[in-house]
Amino acid sequence: MTWHSLPLSTVTRAFLGRYPRVGMRSGQMMFPIPSLRGTLAYWLRALAGPYVGDDITELLRAEAELFGAASDGSSRPSRILLRGNRINVGAPEAKGDLAYLMGPGLTTDPKPRQLPPCSLPLKVKNDGSALHTDLFLSALWALRTFGGIGARARRGFGTLAFNQSTRLELQASAFDRQWLIRNSHTDLPHVLACVAEALKELGIRKGTFSGQPHYPCFAEGWYRVEDHPMNIRGQDTDALASLGELLKAFRHQTDPRGNGKLPNTAGYREVARPYANGTAPTGVFNAGALGLPVVYTVHGHSESVAVEPVTADGTPARRASPLWLRVTNGRGGWLLRSLAFHAEWLPEDMKLRVKKGSGGVGRRPAHVERPDEDAVKAELDDWFAFTAEHLQKSDKVQ
Repeated sequence: MTWHSLPLSTVTRAFLGRYPRVGMRSGQMMFPIPSLRGTLAYWLRALAGPYVGDDITELLRAEAELFGAASDGSSRPSRILLRGNRINVGAPEAKGDLAYLMGPGLTTDPKPRQLPPCSLPLKVKNDGSALHTDLFLSALWALRTFGGIGARARRGFGTLAFNQSTRLELQASAFDRQWLIRNSHTDLPHVLACVAEALKELGIRKGTFSGQPHYPCFAEGWYRVEDHPMNIRGQDTDALASLGELLKAFRHQTDPRGNGKLPNTAGYREVARPYANGTAPTGVFNAGALGLPVVYTVHGHSESVAVEPVTADGTPARRASPLWLRVTNGRGGWLLRSLAFHAEWLPEDMKLRVKKGSGGVGRRPAHVERPDEDAVKAELDDWFAFTAEHLQKSDKVQ
């Protein structure tokens, strides 16, 4: 088996780790292949979900079939091998709505390593069969169509494009390379059929879902995706800043590009501010539908306040956002693609609490009422309605 070029490029800047010291602004690094493999595995699970259903054992078998696994002292090698090279990185200079979209974790020192839009020095080798090529290219299609690489990929950073001028020389069985070139989410049913056939031929058992999926996947009725032209041209930072403006307006329920001071969100009014001021939180914390923990800066206090999920034994946890936002540049300007997975938001035994942030506000953590699954879905659906109101809707799948 030989190595082949993997013709990918970044459309929007990606954040690949962080500089080791304060003040560093440029340099080189090896492209993080393990991170790319992990991202591809996420999208493979999302595509395999409709085939294996609730059977997590078979889901892990599907992942191991492509990327290998280690268990019981033995290991199963990866069929797909990836190789990178050194890349030039810099540091972001962000303010306003772009800084809002990046979040506080990417705007402090040491700075994140920022990879600008560029071609990626990647190669791939398949030590398996054409069926493994089908699975790999399907996962790559989902990553290219819905996601990105690096930090804050769910918020439009690290968007990828496929270079159609360079032929990908991997031998596939049923995967159509035109799906990679088109960048259309309407090809999803064809990709799902391709994945299902490959898994069947590789001996992965078919299953079903008994209800709401416990993990993000493209099970029918449990996801939603829409495209919206952003009516904006320019560089990727222009499109990302516009997305930050839209997301901020949604969270505050204001009109994008409107004048005047933004009102406080319900999570701030009912949870963060009362807790910081020494009173009990009130209301249901619907803001957590877009991911947890949520950190607030409270007026009049130097310390932050965070709302986070905790397990039954009190261990802090996280809930990645079920909403993927992706911006890509086309002939007509920038396009926003929104994808929401309606998988289980949090296990039933997991609770929410509000606590002091760094520095502390002098209070013990307090219980916060969590929304039910219907409220979480309604919050995500509100994003699509809000976006359709302020951007022209071009296509949707529900």
